[in-house]
Amino acid sequence: MTHQRVLILASDAKCIEERVQVPSLADVHFSILSDWESGAEALRKENFSVIVARKFSTGQRTDEYVAALLALAPKTSIILILGEKEGPSVREALKGGVSEILFEESLSDTLVPCVEKYLFSGYGLLRRMSLDELFDFCIPVITSTDMGLLATTILEKYREALGTSFGILFRCVGKGGGPCTMLASLGFADDLVPAGFLRRYGEALATPGPGPKVVHADTLNASAPDAADFLAENRILLSVPFDLAPGSRLYAVLGLRGTPDAEVLNSPLLNFFQRQARLALINAERGAQAQSLIYIDDLTKLYNGRYLNVVLDREMKRSERYRNFFCVLFMDIDFFKRVNDAHGHLVGSRVLVEVGAVLRACVRDSDTVVRYGGDEFVVLLVETNADEAMFVAERMRKMIEAETFAKEASLGIRLTISIGIAAFPEHATTKQTLLNLADQAMYRGKESTRNVVYLAHTRNVP
Repeated sequence: MTHQRVLILASDAKCIEERVQVPSLADVHFSILSDWESGAEALRKENFSVIVARKFSTGQRTDEYVAALLALAPKTSIILILGEKEGPSVREALKGGVSEILFEESLSDTLVPCVEKYLFSGYGLLRRMSLDELFDFCIPVITSTDMGLLATTILEKYREALGTSFGILFRCVGKGGGPCTMLASLGFADDLVPAGFLRRYGEALATPGPGPKVVHADTLNASAPDAADFLAENRILLSVPFDLAPGSRLYAVLGLRGTPDAEVLNSPLLNFFQRQARLALINAERGAQAQSLIYIDDLTKLYNGRYLNVVLDREMKRSERYRNFFCVLFMDIDFFKRVNDAHGHLVGSRVLVEVGAVLRACVRDSDTVVRYGGDEFVVLLVETNADEAMFVAERMRKMIEAETFAKEASLGIRLTISIGIAAFPEHATTKQTLLNLADQAMYRGKESTRNVVYLAHTRNVP
C-alpha cells in the first residue's frame, strides 16, 4: 500500500505532530517543518495529499499566506489552524481558498478526524476545479490506448483522487456467466491475493446501476476468519461501473478506510473522470481488436518491435509524471543458429514460440514481452529497479536453461539465454540510449561465458 504524505507547516509543528500520532494515521508519512523556507522547498520537491498549516506571525495576512501555499501546491487540500473563530482571519482564509479551517480551542477533537476525512474519504475532490484542471487530471487516461496500461492508470488516478488503499479493475459477465477476469490490480504485494478476492467477492461487487456504489465489507461476510486480511482496515469498498458495449461491463473496486458521502461521489472530478475513463476503455477495447494486425508478432503472438516503441514512450512519460522507474531487458538465445542448422527452420520457429511462452510466464501482466527480431527478445518491467530486474532476469535465465524445447517433435532441445539490463532513469533517460545500453550489456554476456545476466555500465551513459 502506498503511504500518503502530509505536510505539517507551523512554528509549533512538533506540537501538532503529537496530536496526529494515533493508530489510524500510523501508516501516513508526516513531514514536520517549522519554518516557511523549509516548507516551501519541500512543496517544490514533493507532492503532498494534505497540508496542515498555521501562520508564522499574527501580523501576516491570512489570504496572502494561503495564496503562497496554493501557488506552490495548487491541487493540495489545505487545513488551516486559526486561533479565533471570529475576525478577519476567518474571512481571509475562506477568501484565499483553504479547504478547511480548524480552531485552536477544539483542535484536540477536530484535527485527526479532519485529516482522516481528506486522506481517506475523498474530501479533497470538493474544491472547485477549472475545466483545464479536470482535463489535466484525466490526460494520462485519455491518452492511453493499451488496455493493460490503461487499466493500471485508472486505478492509479483513483488512488491519487481518493487515497484508496487498493484497487482492482475487472470484467464480470454476470451471475452464472463464468469467473470474473482481472485486468489490473494495485496495492497488493502478490497477484494471487486480488485474484482470490475476485473469485470470492467479484460477483457481489459487480453492482447494477450507472453510478459508483459504496459497499461495506460486512455485507460480503468479509468478517469471516478466512476473509482477506487486507479488508481488516479497509472496510469500505467503492464499486465503479464502466459500460463499454451491450453485454460488456468493467468494474473498478476500490478499498477505502473512510466512507465517501454523496457529495464526494457526485463531485465534478469523479463524474468527469468516470466518463473519460469509460471512453478510453471503449477505445482500448476496440484498439485491442486491431492490435493483432499492428503490434503482434505473427509467429510468437508476443508484441513486436513496433509496439516496443509505443510502450517505451508511454512508460517514460508515466514514470516521469509519477517519479517511477522501469527496466528494459534485452536478451538473445545463445547459439540459436545451431538449432536451425541441425533441425530446420520449422523446428526453430516452434522453439521461438516456446521460448516466448517461458518468458511471458516469468513476468507480470503489467509487463511487456516483445519479440524484437530473429531470436532476440525485449522485456519491459514496470515499476522495477535494477536490483529487482536482476532477480527477474535470473529467473528467466534459469527457467530457459531448465526447459526442454521441441518435446512434441521428440527432440528435447536444451537452450541458454544471455540477458542485458538497463534501468530508467538510473542508466538512461532516452528511449534509444536505454535500448542501446541494454543491448551492450547483453553482448558483454555473449562475448564472455553466455548464459549470463549483465547490468548496464553507468560509465557508458552519455
